[in-house]
Amino acid sequence: MEAPYKSLENFWKDYAEAFSHPLTSNSLLGKFVNNPNVTGAYAESWLRSITASMLSQFRISTGTIIRPSDRLRPNPSNPQCDLIVWDPSELPALFESGDFAIVPNFSVRAIIEIKRTLSNIQYLKEQLDLRRKYLPVEFNSNVLGVVISHGKSLFEGEVNAEWLKSRSKNDDPPITRLLDNNTGEADHSGVLAFIYFLSQIAGHGWASKTP
Repeated sequence: MEAPYKSLENFWKDYAEAFSHPLTSNSLLGKFVNNPNVTGAYAESWLRSITASMLSQFRISTGTIIRPSDRLRPNPSNPQCDLIVWDPSELPALFESGDFAIVPNFSVRAIIEIKRTLSNIQYLKEQLDLRRKYLPVEFNSNVLGVVISHGKSLFEGEVNAEWLKSRSKNDDPPITRLLDNNTGEADHSGVLAFIYFLSQIAGHGWASKTP
């Protein structure tokens, strides 16, 4: 039997590593497929699956969000969103087929944008800032950029179980990475930031459980 953990920090590092194991083992696909679009698609599919499993009370779709005010604007351009977390009990989708949906903004609870790699962080922040304008006012901090692999840490601030509650609409949209592009290993803090984001969207209170 393994010796007890000397610190909670070691436990959460191992937890993040085990959680992201399907991504760190993604390199095994390279033994059979050498197309990065295929391996990247696998990673994106895994992220969607995890999001759906943690937010089972919501619908998870790709598509776009519509607002009543869009009808008052000439030629509105609604953004394409990688992951829309929405509540069909608020309002149903206008169009829905499989994983695709056009969702009224009243129903949206969070937006997640997924990038396989990142070359321009400012551009991603601008895209996230645009998308959070499509969230209802009470949820407009609930936007996250997830970069699957990058050369340096991307999450700004302290990673704790309730980090989302400390942010405001005036802060830069948060971005996190899951893997260290240099080593191929999990970014423990980045992975936990992603998990805690989903947990908070689900409505869980972690004040007494924060590691």
